[in-house]
Amino acid sequence: MRQLLFCAIFLHLSALLIAQDWTQLTDIPGVGRYWSAAFTINNKIYTGTGVTDFGGDATQDMWEYDPSSDTWTQIADYPAGIREGADGFGDGNRGFLAFGTSFIQFTSTVYEYLPVTNTWEAKASCPASFAYSHGFTLNGKYYIGPENGNNKMHAYDFDSDSWSEVAPFPGQDRRAQVAFAANGKGYIGLGAFVFGGVLGDFYAYDPVADSWEQKASLSPVSDQSCATSINNEGYVFNVGQNGKSVYKYNETLDEWEFLSSHPGDRISNGTFIGLNGAGYLVFGERTISGGNIPSQQLWRYIPSSVSINKLEDKSIGLIYSQSGALVFNSSIPQIARIKVWTLDGKLIQDQELSFSDGPTSIPVQYSGVIVYQLSNQNGLIHSSKCHVQ
Repeated sequence: MRQLLFCAIFLHLSALLIAQDWTQLTDIPGVGRYWSAAFTINNKIYTGTGVTDFGGDATQDMWEYDPSSDTWTQIADYPAGIREGADGFGDGNRGFLAFGTSFIQFTSTVYEYLPVTNTWEAKASCPASFAYSHGFTLNGKYYIGPENGNNKMHAYDFDSDSWSEVAPFPGQDRRAQVAFAANGKGYIGLGAFVFGGVLGDFYAYDPVADSWEQKASLSPVSDQSCATSINNEGYVFNVGQNGKSVYKYNETLDEWEFLSSHPGDRISNGTFIGLNGAGYLVFGERTISGGNIPSQQLWRYIPSSVSINKLEDKSIGLIYSQSGALVFNSSIPQIARIKVWTLDGKLIQDQELSFSDGPTSIPVQYSGVIVYQLSNQNGLIHSSKCHVQ
């Protein structure tokens, strides 16, 4: 029986993609919490602090996760005390935890974790105080800002243990923003400004030129989302408008590509951290029937090797899929080419299509989720995901 699978609808049918990109791993032994922080050192994830409930107790316990064995180990508590809204950062070889608040007052403290001795070492405090803010790391420096009430940006040099100011952030000051580094630039976006609205704009920082450039905004807007870098590309886990979607930033096209929806509960105010080609969603608030609860869950997200491009030409489109075939239609007579991949990047179809009158069907010897790409004589491309029975 034919099944109508219009692409705009399919992109929100996350159940078809669960096995391909999201995997739930071992729960974190510590109490569930949100507004936590995380960093990586030597292929392990370190995470902790956070708050156990709105208006409840902040925490200072810290945990080590080993992806190779899917196991958790408790490590030394964060020495600065209980924190919520802290930020973790590092370069994969060194890891730091900074800022946050124990109640109302924002802090400027910075500590480095030393896994060999399971100890923390105090570092130079930042000239400004932050909480619920996130920065990015580029070339041995960590960048954080803007501050509440002004647009100052501060850079921390790992080697010299010192802070300096860089070019001010050009957009609205904010907190609860997301940040990531990709292809030699740092990105800041989303969030909310004090006594104001929620934001969706993004800006890229070039450390060589010490300058900022506005980039494509992301919708829906959000101040409860999180972001990370995976394989030197930027990914946002966007929970705006009760969503739970992964978007990747395409620097070449300056646009955001929808990739996947989380198969479980919506998780807001979590931590998204990249390691070895995957993103790990840690802690957060799970939205369930009746309200939100602090999460102890750990999820791994692995991007498929084939992504979806922008629809540049709307003259060709998928009508439906049926057993062993895809059926397309064109609003004008034309010659087009179709390529079909599995989600792991294996090319399974590459052929020419001729459109004259009526739909055109192509056989697909595969059952499951595929990515297809259409191009016409002008080189215009339309690609998307689809399910073949």
